[in-house]
Amino acid sequence: MEPWVALLILMLVLILLRVPIAVSLALSATIALFLFEGMNTIPLIAQRMYPVTRSWVLLAIPFFMLAGAIMEIGGLTRRIVNFSNALVGFLPGGLAAVTVVASMIFGGVSGSSSAETSALGSILIPAMKEQKYSGRFAAGLIASSACIGMIIPPSIPMVLWSFVSGESLGKLFLGGIIPGVLIGVVQIITCVIIAKRRGYGIRTPFSFGEVRRTAKDGLLTLVTPLIIIGGIVFGIFTPTEAAIIAVFYSLFLSMGVYRELGVRDLPRILIRSGTTSAMVLFIVAGSTLFSYALTLMEVPALITAKLLALGSTPLTFLLFTGILYIILGMLMDISVIILLTGPIIAPLIAKVGLDPLHTAMIYMVILAIGLITPPVGMDLFVASGISGIPVDQIAREAVIFVLGMLLVTVLMWIFPWTATWIPSLISI
Repeated sequence: MEPWVALLILMLVLILLRVPIAVSLALSATIALFLFEGMNTIPLIAQRMYPVTRSWVLLAIPFFMLAGAIMEIGGLTRRIVNFSNALVGFLPGGLAAVTVVASMIFGGVSGSSSAETSALGSILIPAMKEQKYSGRFAAGLIASSACIGMIIPPSIPMVLWSFVSGESLGKLFLGGIIPGVLIGVVQIITCVIIAKRRGYGIRTPFSFGEVRRTAKDGLLTLVTPLIIIGGIVFGIFTPTEAAIIAVFYSLFLSMGVYRELGVRDLPRILIRSGTTSAMVLFIVAGSTLFSYALTLMEVPALITAKLLALGSTPLTFLLFTGILYIILGMLMDISVIILLTGPIIAPLIAKVGLDPLHTAMIYMVILAIGLITPPVGMDLFVASGISGIPVDQIAREAVIFVLGMLLVTVLMWIFPWTATWIPSLISI
């Protein structure tokens, strides 16, 4: 058996034994390195794992997560929901459409689909149940619409892709705007059709006065995405500085303007977001060590040769890598997928004649599908924890939204400008 095959099997066995994925990656890599390097393994572990966690780019991750947690507890999420209801609550199954619009707005701040599922699900799942939506549909919709959070900027997976590929993070953020909006539109249309067929929801009469009132009440919250993206695009601050500004701005609104967040709430928020951030960065460190072990075994060169042989044309390359990402998305966390495969696949994109930015956006949408596909769909488990509904039932309701995201992926391939037009307007 090839050494790299044994390494992969060991990692999968540890994951199946419910060992945390970061530990599974680091432990299996450590064993492999011990076999290759002997007692030199111990300093190698520190040399490979520690420096990557100090990356200035990756520092944006914990701050975006902290901003999302502040929004959830500080009343900002509720204002987003109220404004979304004023905008689209008049549609059939109005609250379902509200969920999608709220996800699009919230995604412009937190950058984390899991944070979005938690924040919006705690408000909207009980509200939809009160309006006679089935709990399964409500949870499936929350999990599916939260995927928009990793497409519409800012996006933690895009931060990771920029880290491994060297692609401009500002361009990645701008490239996600149209695809994110397309997914939102498709999901709203899907919600309207389902609501009509099943008789879901209560329609709220449209009122310009209500739109004006909720916009005024939530104006300072609604401009947060503009501050973050505008500051990055126009060179006022870096993405990491933007994440820090998002934290302080959210604190200012929650504690100083709306006064729904107290000093006593801060320890709980810091512990919650800190724990989640540590988990992500531990995965980053473990993935880096695992990737180094694979490199010693010359696996990247082997995979590169295979991919180039199978995908000698842009379409076949994108097809093979897309299928690979769909399969991996069902089995692994998105962060791990990007960190393990990005350094191998990213350099090949331009070689086969694909546009790196356009291709990255297609990958982001494909990877977002993994958030709502079992057995490892993270958003499914978060929605299940909030609603109390089994993951398999939520996954069945999410199938129709998966098909919608695949449709958007096809549209992005046919019309590359969906990912490249906005970044081409601004020099970054």
